[in-house]
Amino acid sequence: MGKKKPMHLILGVLMILVLLLGVLPGVALADDENLGRLEFVSSTDSTLITGETSTINIKLYQYLSSLDSFSGPVTAFITDTEGKDTYYSISGGSGSYSIPNVTIDTPGDYTLTVTADTGNSGSVNRPLKVVNAVATVTDPLFINTDNTINGKLADSDGNALLRKSITIDGSKVGGTSQNVTTLSDGSFTFELSPTEYGNVNINFSGHVIGTIPVVPAYTQSARIGGSAGDNVALSVDIAQSGWSEGTQTVILARDDQLSDTMASVPLSKILNAPILMTNSKTLDERTLAEIRNLGAKNIYIVGGTVAVSQAIQDSLANEFTVTRIAGQQGYDTAAQISTYIGSESTHTVYIANGYAIPDAISASAFAAEQRNAILLTNQDQLPASTLKALSDLNATNVVLLGGTGVISTKVENELRSKYAVVRWGGFDRYDTQKVIFENLFNNVQTAPQSPLYFTSGLVRTDDVSSGNPKADALLTAALAAKNGGFVAMLPQDNLPMSLYYFLLYNKGYITKASVVGNFSGVSADLEQQVQQLLSR
Repeated sequence: MGKKKPMHLILGVLMILVLLLGVLPGVALADDENLGRLEFVSSTDSTLITGETSTINIKLYQYLSSLDSFSGPVTAFITDTEGKDTYYSISGGSGSYSIPNVTIDTPGDYTLTVTADTGNSGSVNRPLKVVNAVATVTDPLFINTDNTINGKLADSDGNALLRKSITIDGSKVGGTSQNVTTLSDGSFTFELSPTEYGNVNINFSGHVIGTIPVVPAYTQSARIGGSAGDNVALSVDIAQSGWSEGTQTVILARDDQLSDTMASVPLSKILNAPILMTNSKTLDERTLAEIRNLGAKNIYIVGGTVAVSQAIQDSLANEFTVTRIAGQQGYDTAAQISTYIGSESTHTVYIANGYAIPDAISASAFAAEQRNAILLTNQDQLPASTLKALSDLNATNVVLLGGTGVISTKVENELRSKYAVVRWGGFDRYDTQKVIFENLFNNVQTAPQSPLYFTSGLVRTDDVSSGNPKADALLTAALAAKNGGFVAMLPQDNLPMSLYYFLLYNKGYITKASVVGNFSGVSADLEQQVQQLLSR
């Protein structure tokens, strides 16, 4: 038999256990009448919102069994980070208790403690968190404009706050205050038409939880690429304006004509890739430097080896992953590009004449936003690659870009035998551009796009007396597609009447714009004229 332990040693161990049980947080003696455990009824009871008056609902249990409810009078207090205790009334019984009228105005970590008032007592506590409410909105408020603002209310941990009443204080901008209630996902909507500049505060439980500035209804940003001397330099300027270090992919195109690249803007949107340009035979050092500055790993060359030489591709392949998208002609290249784009959302495809570069560019940013491909055709005959691409894309709707002078009724009728066809065309490139804009702005399924970029319309070889045609519009369309905007092409010194009337009637939708390219593309006087027309 083992040696018996001395009685005084056993008593000593028991005394230590009693002392430990008495001091451990949330632990009580093993007595059925003691308070032993505290649980919050829901997450909203353990996490409060700064300034909001709440009722904390809790469950109290006896120590021996988590299923045995505690009944009896208790005291509740909340301790802040500095050790200050604030006592609250508490009511209830049979395990269910409520602490009403709890308002804490400072976010942080607190402790809720509940102590039994009778018997062997017992004290339990749980951490309590107080977080700020945060309102976020996606748009500013434009002065003298009927604004509809959408926002979301969440706590500072990102959890949506549902069915909460917030106050929109427009009193400092010529408006009034209004109360709105968040929906089941924390979202909210309100309307406001400010007549003065200033800030609109969003208030919740006496705290400002968001601020919306009132800004001019139209802002014209600084010109992009104003000192660019050629297409390569402008492509670098635009890439630096719209893309940042860490961009994974770039599109590489020739700098002396746009026929191979005119359908590539939707591809730019999908790949989140700027279009950079180079001489066809030798890689321009400025282009290579920008590819490296962006940190790109993937390069998509658009066009065959006549457009961008095999030597350029081979030199890049030593450092980057290079993919060439090319066909025998521009029609075939556009068809190859379409395989990367698809038409799943609308089953719509845009078709332009392979030589009508302005028509394709006018629609390109919109096509990119809708994820629709741009295909090319001859005036009187649909290329086999275009017909195959239409079939492969499962297209049901075709939009012809341009009048019958660029896409004949013969081609239109051939397409009508299989597809729903509409034509958007005018008497010249600028009128066709206006018709394209009007149809896309009037589409109730898509909101007008912004910002608007003004740039040169001299995009064809026969538009310039010497040197390369300007790639300004194509390069800018990629930037516009990235930013959800669109491109308007202009002559150098005058605003076409068709575009003038479109801007005049739709200026309420155009909140910001900028000019892209040097002054030989869009003059300083024309830039000022556009600003005066759209300012309000």
